[in-house]
Amino acid sequence: MSSDDAPRSSPGRSFWQRLGRPPQADQTVREQQQLLAWRGALSAVLVPAAEERQVLQRFCEITVQQGVADLAALLRPGPQSMLQPVALSGPRAFVSDICCTPSAAISDTQGPLGRAWREGRAWYSEERPSAAALVEWNAQAARRGLRASAILPVLRRRRVWALLLLARERQSDWASDSQMLLESTAQLLGDVLEDLAKQQLQLILGSGLRAALDSVVLTDTHRRVLYVNQSFTLMTGYKEEEICHKGLKILQGPETSLADLASLDMALRDGVAWSGKLLNYQRNGQTFWNHVSIVPVRNTAEELTHFLGILRDVSREHSLLGQLEYEARHDRLTGLANRRALDDELELALARVQRNRSSLTVCLIDLDSFKPINDRYGHDAGDHVLQVVARRLREGLRRTDYVARLGGDEFVILLEGYRTLNELTLLLAKLEPLVNAPILLPNGQEVSVQLSMGVCRYPEDGEIDVGRLLRYADLALYQAKANRQQRVQYWVFHHERILARQSAGR
Repeated sequence: MSSDDAPRSSPGRSFWQRLGRPPQADQTVREQQQLLAWRGALSAVLVPAAEERQVLQRFCEITVQQGVADLAALLRPGPQSMLQPVALSGPRAFVSDICCTPSAAISDTQGPLGRAWREGRAWYSEERPSAAALVEWNAQAARRGLRASAILPVLRRRRVWALLLLARERQSDWASDSQMLLESTAQLLGDVLEDLAKQQLQLILGSGLRAALDSVVLTDTHRRVLYVNQSFTLMTGYKEEEICHKGLKILQGPETSLADLASLDMALRDGVAWSGKLLNYQRNGQTFWNHVSIVPVRNTAEELTHFLGILRDVSREHSLLGQLEYEARHDRLTGLANRRALDDELELALARVQRNRSSLTVCLIDLDSFKPINDRYGHDAGDHVLQVVARRLREGLRRTDYVARLGGDEFVILLEGYRTLNELTLLLAKLEPLVNAPILLPNGQEVSVQLSMGVCRYPEDGEIDVGRLLRYADLALYQAKANRQQRVQYWVFHHERILARQSAGR
């Protein structure tokens, strides 16, 4: 063989041999180049992927195709919390042999899978603890022809979401630099999955966000918050991370209607839409009225997957509506109930006393000497007198008694539960000096008014209906005013008026 045919050593190899480079250095370099190529292939394929399951399966397939491992599996807790593959490329039998429950308490019987899940850090087969579980792990791997393995946690939202199991047939553990590339690639997978999840959430929320000018909340079917928009934070004070952790129940408080919450819960259980108004609490403890519309979200197979909530702060509208309702049932000058509210209360009160076999007294009041005050000092002075009289009537009665203003200088009092006329007489006698006391006008003048009253009582006045209560009281008031100069007391009972007329007829 000529000198030209003799084998030649490459200049590079001779150079490294002269430096004393260890033989495995070239293998380490090749492995790192292989891992870098693997990362590049993964990035090119995974980022455009549209579905999570597709991402996971392609990851495992590319890992085996690139020669990084002979087995690549992504393991997640399934039924009974047992780890099971959600994606796999390579011999499935080995994965079936090593299943475990990572949520169990730390135990040697859980092996490296359980340890990697609980501790959230990578494990490599170069570690040789004297645990019985590792002996079984090595035995299972040897039976399947696998001599080196790595277990890498895949994190999502800073928590272990899955385990990446890599195993290969050759007896060669991954070097420290290679381990860094493996772990960063596992992190890349977690980042890709998070990006994909956010893209899917954006697609789900897209139509709702475009249509809603108010707060938007997305939850899963277990009512875990997945997303809130900026309007939600502005309305409640809770940021996305905080409300996702604490849940929407944190918006509820002691004054939130339990009946409305029960109705909402029933709708969510049935997977149907719900709309209503809830009294909620902001982060600073302030209450606000929240109009909530919840829509169930279903996939193409008509399976319930999410709930989309659109929330609107309606505190101002609620306050205005409450004010309108209040004004519709109250006298603007005195704050007492008006004729509309009185009619409703009369219906309720009569039904109540009939059911309880109690008594109801209707007192119709007119103010004597009021017109001269109005004429002499003007309407402002007259209004002031009416306000003072209204306040004195409320102060002289029980909290359960009802006071209303019919209009002008006429007032009505409803009294329940007085068992005898003596009890009622004592109350009416107490009102007179209280109301008749001098009233100081804004201009410094002092005036006074006197009471005239007609009283109708149930059941003394017979089985009467609501329509007759005020009419009988008005007839008694007419007699009280007509006899103002001769009367001993400022009131007249309707039944006494009837008795007096009967006596006069004889």
